[in-house]
Amino acid sequence: MSKEDTEGILQECDAGVKTAINSIDEVIDRTNNSELKNALKKSRTEHVELGNEIATLLDENGFEGKDPSVMSKLMSKGKINSELLIDPTDSVIAELMIDGCNMGIKKLSEYVNKFPSSSSPAIKTAQRVIKTEQELMDEMRVFL
Repeated sequence: MSKEDTEGILQECDAGVKTAINSIDEVIDRTNNSELKNALKKSRTEHVELGNEIATLLDENGFEGKDPSVMSKLMSKGKINSELLIDPTDSVIAELMIDGCNMGIKKLSEYVNKFPSSSSPAIKTAQRVIKTEQELMDEMRVFL
């Protein structure tokens, strides 16, 4: 087990979960469909729980958390606002969430492969985040 690999994967999980929560917060009040809103609320709760678990793992290992970069936050917020300015529909919200989930899955999968010497709890946590993103993506498809 490599301490650096464990730190890298946990920090990427931390930043990814925070990005997901921020994105959900950005769109949730713009939804018209109550089922979509409920799916987003449920996913937000799951992401918050994952974030708490990640924070605990980071703390137990003596690592710092990682916030999404300022550029990442600005780009995400900009994309959401510009897309919804053009077409403020639930379908666009679902599409934006699917795009975000896909990016998160790709990034975390890359980190799982990049840091193969991570601790088992760190890898399991990354896999849970990936699964949570996949579930949200699957739920969003019905709103396209």
